[in-house]
Amino acid sequence: MNSRLLTLLLVEDSPEDRDVFRTYLTEMGEYSYQFLEEDSADAALAICKREQIDCILLDYDLPELSGLEFLRRLVDEEGLLRPPVVMVTGRGNERIAVEALKGGASDYLVKSEVTPESLYRAVRNAVEKEDIRKRLTEQRALTGIAEARLQAALEVLERGDALLVLDKDFRIILVNSNQERLTGLRREDTLTRSHWDVWPESARPESRYWFEYHRAMRERVTTHFEEYFEPLDMWTDVSVYPTREGGIAIFFRDISDKKRAEERVRAEERRRSEFEQQLIGIVSHDLRNPITAISLGVSLLLRRDDLDERILKTLVRVHSSAERTIRMVRDLLDFTQARLGGGIVVNRELTDLHPLLRLVVDEVQMSFPDREVRVEIDGDGQGAWDTDRMAQVITNLVTNALKYSPAGTPVTVRARGDSDAVCLEVHNEGDPIPPRVQEHLFEPMRRGEDQTDRTSRSIGLGLFIVDHLIRAHGGTVNVRSVASEGTTFGVRLPRKALVVSVRRA
Repeated sequence: MNSRLLTLLLVEDSPEDRDVFRTYLTEMGEYSYQFLEEDSADAALAICKREQIDCILLDYDLPELSGLEFLRRLVDEEGLLRPPVVMVTGRGNERIAVEALKGGASDYLVKSEVTPESLYRAVRNAVEKEDIRKRLTEQRALTGIAEARLQAALEVLERGDALLVLDKDFRIILVNSNQERLTGLRREDTLTRSHWDVWPESARPESRYWFEYHRAMRERVTTHFEEYFEPLDMWTDVSVYPTREGGIAIFFRDISDKKRAEERVRAEERRRSEFEQQLIGIVSHDLRNPITAISLGVSLLLRRDDLDERILKTLVRVHSSAERTIRMVRDLLDFTQARLGGGIVVNRELTDLHPLLRLVVDEVQMSFPDREVRVEIDGDGQGAWDTDRMAQVITNLVTNALKYSPAGTPVTVRARGDSDAVCLEVHNEGDPIPPRVQEHLFEPMRRGEDQTDRTSRSIGLGLFIVDHLIRAHGGTVNVRSVASEGTTFGVRLPRKALVVSVRRA
């Protein structure tokens, strides 16, 4: 094991004495030494300023000033940072020894009585006492910092959130003034009592407070929650932390104003939404009858054989516009029913989806005479579905594909019957739907960032109604849209209702 290296400053005007001191200390062998030597007091003081000295061997009789004067200057200039001093003198004088020790010397030796052992012992004691003094100084400094931090923490805890500290048996061992203010209970009335005795309302196993406090205590985990505390008519924001002593620290604050403000905002949003949806329903209902009358009237006129070509084209445009408006009104009524009436009602009946698909595609294509719609059918299309609602789904999906695909490209509609479901796909080419738009594709009244951009697609009520109708049939709807494949809307309709109907029959 390497010995400790000590740097010793020999302040002695006699080279012979310095040589003796070096020899004596080196003989003992416990420490390694680096010796610095000076015969001048001023030069020795300068060394103390620039070097880390572990101990000074100081001669009392220096040429320009005494050892006591050197010691006073060392204390004045270096203060507590000065190294320990062992004073040596050629005269055994009790008065000088007392003055040296009072002046700050660690020990006093008479040259004629110095032995290797006594010199080593004096240096070792001086160094060890200085080590102890430094450790005590550091500990006092750290203790002072810790006390200052503790005091600051206590002030923060006293003025911050309400605080309860519980021991492992849920007894209250610490509270702060904010806890007293919020609960109306003085700390002397709560300390050492069980939390469940002070607030019995929270002692029920179904209470959120009971559950979270026990979980934090048992699992030693941090937990956070918001809960209404009925006895104080207060919403609380609660954070629970395990303590080193095996208990828990509970911080809570009153968030009643925040919660009530949020509830007022939600209530206002509900009232506004209900009013808007009721208004949509009323207007849509009132529009349906006159528009239907227009459509029927135009249909009757179109049956006449004496119409010239110009009038015929005009009636066809009016009929197409009326039918489009009827579909819009129907979607608005369905939207109102979905939001206010508890969902869209479907009336199931046994039907074959494949013939219905061909019929609806032919009707839609009449509005897009220049476009090609391919129909591919495979398997059994039997199922128990609402025929009118399924026609509405097909119409919305095919119209959507025709409207938002490039002219001159085909739209493909595939229907495939599996063992337990019928799957429908509507595919079109063109730019893909941006991912940010796909996230909201089936939400009502949502459109792309640029409504004039054809790639953003219409995401108003049509797809919202499709999603509701498919889910009302127990099915699912999804979309896949990538540049290399185009866009495909997929619908899966289970046959479960058909199985049940057959068994009942």
